Amino acid sequence: MAYGFNISALPAYTDELSMELMAKAVLNTDLLQYTDLRTGFTSGQFTINLVDAELPVTALSCGGYPGEGQVVYTQVPVVIESLQSKTQLCPEDLRSVYQSAFMSAGTGNDFIPFEEIISESYQKKLTKATEDFLINGFSTTLGLKGQITGANGATVPAGAVAWTVTNAVEQALDLYDAIDESVINRDDIVIVCSPANYRTLVRALVAANLYNYMPVDSNEIMLLPGTNAKVVMSSGLVGSNYVFAGPSKFIIAATGLQDELDSFKFVYSNSLDAMLFKAAWRIGVGVSQVNVFAVNDLA
Repeated sequence: MAYGFNISALPAYTDELSMELMAKAVLNTDLLQYTDLRTGFTSGQFTINLVDAELPVTALSCGGYPGEGQVVYTQVPVVIESLQSKTQLCPEDLRSVYQSAFMSAGTGNDFIPFEEIISESYQKKLTKATEDFLINGFSTTLGLKGQITGANGATVPAGAVAWTVTNAVEQALDLYDAIDESVINRDDIVIVCSPANYRTLVRALVAANLYNYMPVDSNEIMLLPGTNAKVVMSSGLVGSNYVFAGPSKFIIAATGLQDELDSFKFVYSNSLDAMLFKAAWRIGVGVSQVNVFAVNDLA
């Protein structure tokens, strides 16, 4: 005779309700905060207008003015892309799993459980997408990796190679030394590298007994010892050995944040009976004077 509880038809218990929903971690860095950020632009192209005055200096003498010296105007084009992210979510799909415990008893699909947490996850992904654009560009539009190159006039130090614990400090200092002298004393000098190269440099500093270096902001930026350069990691350089150095305010980032196209929102669609997510933004990046930068020109 059978007795007691027969639970053979039940799955093993898993508590899916006690813990709050958490967004997965996303590597977010913020190179944008170091650039010269301009807002209010529409899509298309604009130019960075530059001026350089050539002033002749000669021995004092009587007579007229020689035909020397000129004011030179140049322009650097910047392409602004209009980007978007759209997705469709059907809350009804959640009713067969633990999420149904947080849904209404009605049949409407105009509510998503934990919408705030999902929005936070989307926001982090979009921040990373913007960082990726700054470095790698979009479609045929070049990012910083395609603009700050030796072919475009940046200085490539002799012996530039991929960073290791053995050579990272020397490689970083070589890049710093290769920055043009006209800007080297500025307070916005940065060395931008991948997170992996940043960690390699940290290990190299410790190995060289330079462990007392001063961090600047959290664990993402530090000062290169003996210089005025901040070493900044960028998620756009994940998997890359490319490193550049120079004045960050010579990098012009343009957005359209002040106009109505920029959006980040969930809306319910009656026709689709689903929740729609839409984000749209404008972004462009250009370098006013590539020739003052240094780069290792690695892939």
